[in-house]
Amino acid sequence: MIAFILTAGLGTRLKPLTDHCPKALVPYQGKPLLAYLLDRMQAFGIRHFVLNLHHFADQLQAYAADYAKEYGLQIDFSDERALLLDTGGALTHALPLFDGEERILVHNVDIFSDLDLNAFVRDAKRLNADALLSVRQRQTSRFLYADADGRLRAWKNLKSGETKGEAIQCRFKALAFSGIHVMKTSLIRQWTAQYGSNTPFSVIDAYLNAIPFADIRLQEQQGGFWKDMGKMEDFNLPLFTV
Repeated sequence: MIAFILTAGLGTRLKPLTDHCPKALVPYQGKPLLAYLLDRMQAFGIRHFVLNLHHFADQLQAYAADYAKEYGLQIDFSDERALLLDTGGALTHALPLFDGEERILVHNVDIFSDLDLNAFVRDAKRLNADALLSVRQRQTSRFLYADADGRLRAWKNLKSGETKGEAIQCRFKALAFSGIHVMKTSLIRQWTAQYGSNTPFSVIDAYLNAIPFADIRLQEQQGGFWKDMGKMEDFNLPLFTV
């Protein structure tokens, strides 16, 4: 299993911490966000990682290369220095690095969670879903909507009123994306044919556009721990167990 960690973002919500380093290397309690996630994924037996590079790319690449050497991991890099490709474009651009993999695990670098990643991957295989997205009930302005079988049907921005996907029905359940998903590389290949390999686009928009032909499932994480560490105020919180 290859884990693709989204590390190229500008980290604008973490300014001024990201004025001189990439978001992935911002320290929380003296340890970079990326190190927390790599440590956690290693505990689940993951040894092969792909990171995308853009903001302070040289710093991130050097740190990850040293980490890989120390722990005997394989870490490959998808270079987006020329153009930041958003969450969907990052996947199509990195597709050659996923060669031979049926599925990959995708994880935002700024998410702390106690989700059982091995069980999550097993569920994706059991369902044979084109993608399985981890979701939660939490406060947000943007919701994904699932039908009774857990299939993605729609999205809504509560602030703007904008909707995408199918017409939202009362039987749909509103859930918030957790920044963790498992997807088939065959779906990424379809997106590459549709969007190209150097075009910025949102993975959520791509999932919504894929509803007519792909099986996109949502799996609710009930209870447990989840935290988005992409905001300045979270760095004053006590140390989490991750």
